[in-house]
Formats: sequence, C-alpha cells, structure tokens
Amino acid sequence: MLEKRRYGAGLPTYPFLAACLTAAVCLFLWRLSSCPVPQATRLVAPSYLLLLPGNASSLPPPYPMHKLGPGDRTTLIDVKDFAFQLNNFPCNGSSSLLLLVLVHSAPGNVEKRRTIRETWGRGPHRVLFLLGAVESPAMQAALEEENRVHRDLVQGRFLDSYRNMTYKHVMALKWTAYYCPGARYLLKTDDDVFVNSPALLDFLAQDLSPWGARRLILCEPFSFAYVKRSYRSKWRVSPLEYPGRMYPAYCAGWAVLYSPDVVFLLYREAQRTKYFWIDDVHVTGTLAARANLTQTSLGSLVLSREQVQFLVGPRDNGSEIGSFLFGSPNLSLSDIHRLWQLVQERRPAS
Repeated sequence: MLEKRRYGAGLPTYPFLAACLTAAVCLFLWRLSSCPVPQATRLVAPSYLLLLPGNASSLPPPYPMHKLGPGDRTTLIDVKDFAFQLNNFPCNGSSSLLLLVLVHSAPGNVEKRRTIRETWGRGPHRVLFLLGAVESPAMQAALEEENRVHRDLVQGRFLDSYRNMTYKHVMALKWTAYYCPGARYLLKTDDDVFVNSPALLDFLAQDLSPWGARRLILCEPFSFAYVKRSYRSKWRVSPLEYPGRMYPAYCAGWAVLYSPDVVFLLYREAQRTKYFWIDDVHVTGTLAARANLTQTSLGSLVLSREQVQFLVGPRDNGSEIGSFLFGSPNLSLSDIHRLWQLVQERRPAS
C-alpha cells in the first residue's frame, strides 16, 4: 500500500557497528517513550496534504484564475491562437466529482478508445480523450462523428504528433482548470493503459480522502535519468534543447494523479516556460520543480508486465489479482478486456 510518510536522511558518521547498536537500542527505548528518536529514523511529514472535514474549508480555492494573464484562454504555451476544436462539458459545474480522467489518444486510435469505453471507462468517474488537430479532412470528419456519438473527445488546435505531446499534456491541465474545477482528483493517462477504476475510486475515497488533497503528484517517479544524446535514441535531446546532463525527478507519464492545486500550479508554470517536447520530463519534472512540488510513488499499486501476463494467461489466475490500481503501459486490447473481466469477477456484488 502507498506509503504516506518518508524517512529523513543524513546518517551520523559513527563506526558502522556502534551506529547500528545505538540506533536499535534508542529506537526500542523510544517506543517506550523514554528516548528521543535519532535524526536518521525520525518520521517526516508527507509532501502532500489530505483534505479532511477539519481543514477542507480553511484552504484557498485551488484555481485562482485571476492570476492568469488576460489572453490565457487563447494561449497554449507558445500557441497564441489556441482553441478547442472539439469540446465537451461532462462536469457541468459539479463540485462533488471524485475523479476526472483525461486520456492521451492519437486520432487514429479508435479501437483503443472503444475498448476503454467498454471496460474501465465505465463508472461514476468522467473520462475524456485528448487529441490534437489532423491534416486529413476525412479523419476530422470521422472524429466529429465519433464525438457526436460518444461526447467524450477534446481536440486542441495544434498538430497531433509525437513531439507535440507537451501541448496535449498542458491542454489537459488547461481544460481541467477552465471546465472542471470541481473535480477532487485528475488522472492523466494513456490509451494503452489499464486502470482498475473501481479500486482506484475506493483508494481515493478510503486511502486518500474523498474531500481531495493538496500538493499531490502520485505516479511512478524516476529520480535519476540522464539526457539521451545518442542519434540512435528515439528520445535524443540536443544540448540546445536541454543543456543539462540529467533531468530532474519526474513521473512516468502513462499514469499521473494530480490534486487540483497542482493542476493550476503546473499549468501556470507551463504558460510562462519555454516549450520542451518530452512532456513527462517537462510537466512532472521541470515545471514541478519550479513550483516546488515533489512526486509520491505508486509503489506496488502498479502491475508489472510479467504480472499482467500471469493474470491474463491461459490458467485461471484471477484469484491473484489483488488491489492494484494500474496495469503496465503498452497493453493489447485483449489484455485490457481480460483484466477488466477479472476485476468484475472478483469485485463483491453491491
């Protein structure tokens, strides 16, 4: 289960054996309330705050929109004529929506969107698919028809391409701030990820807080990552694009859970920071650091690819499904359907 506290750093420089004995004895005595806790074992406060009835109404609103510039609505980073070409409004001013899910999707991924609608996208949460602009009139017409049927597409005025993913991520933050400020949590994810949505809703309401949180970025973090300079790498970044040798701590972008105040802080930073095309690094790393935010690890709440393959294998392994929240990325449609079937089979009848 998610750890909500961290241990401090800075071990004393005693000889190793003496330090171990001292720490063990003192910790034992501390448990009996007769010895102070050494700095190396003292618990520190978590980097996020859970809202409870006692503090939920005392905090300022998470979206102080007056702090944004007058042209903010029609600006997306350096796109000065931004608009939503397709838009929907499922929140309808609700102040009680527990979870909003915004899914990065490519225009041609029709079957992936259909699979999500048929599986984990169903429920009391709201799911929208984020797209960029397309150059084909036929493709645009197909997207407009899909949206007419399902009312769940959000399309921004920037070309949908791999190096434009940061626009899509920041568009998710922008859309949430303008059109769904009442959501207690925002999940940004991809269309090849499995979300155990019933377990996630339970987790938010019971392990976190149904009133929401502040300063929360919950994800799979990378603490040390070198900038790739090789021309053979898909993620090659030139020194001109990013002069540093290492990226700041950032999240794997396929599943990131934000509290609403973090949505606003990251969005405001994005609107005044130079564009960088690797959205995971830029939004959850560089912008988070500028806003003095830190990441909290999902830990064992994510299934590895090996665990997914074990569960969807030919034998009945559903009894091992546990209380995970996310399957690993790059899943096949059949894997997503099978995981959803297992979740439904193992979930107690309401």
